[in-house]
Amino acid sequence: MTVPPALLSHESTEHYTPQYILDAVIACMDAIDLDPASNSREIPNVPAVRHYTAQDNGLVQPWEGRVFLNPPFGPGVERWFSKLYQERSTGQTTEAIVLWKSATETAAWKTLTAISCRVCFPSARIQFVGPDGDEGPGPTFSPALFYVGSRAERFKETFAGIGAVWVVPGSAPIQLPSMPLMPISLIGHQG
Repeated sequence: MTVPPALLSHESTEHYTPQYILDAVIACMDAIDLDPASNSREIPNVPAVRHYTAQDNGLVQPWEGRVFLNPPFGPGVERWFSKLYQERSTGQTTEAIVLWKSATETAAWKTLTAISCRVCFPSARIQFVGPDGDEGPGPTFSPALFYVGSRAERFKETFAGIGAVWVVPGSAPIQLPSMPLMPISLIGHQG
């Protein structure tokens, strides 16, 4: 049986992030220090301070500061999320936003959600830009944007216009500084 081309998720691993997503990333994190999976250092799609291209192999380089990651979509993508996990765990990466697909059944999803506290499910499919600068027919999968960091509410506010923002199950609860947590047994107690 032949699979129709329309059902294939991509012909290339090159899926450049559209400008409105980059604008939201910058609004959330104030700037992008690193794009570890960049298309180019000379004419990069992502306006980051530093760029690692395929020739640099971002998987073996340090990821310092605020990171935006749109990894190569294809085999081995989990290595990018494991690297982010490692860099966040050591404190090198202070904050990150990852653009990837909503593939909840994969090991890559489990790795990514282990360090994310919020995920945005865009209301419409993201129209990635191809290497020639043209929008392609669009992905056959539903993308998602993951937030790794301590400013979860800012991510929610910034990305709410793009889609629904959910708390990642199992992520650490956020305590409001002005509201101390009370034992459940005291809530509603008229004593």
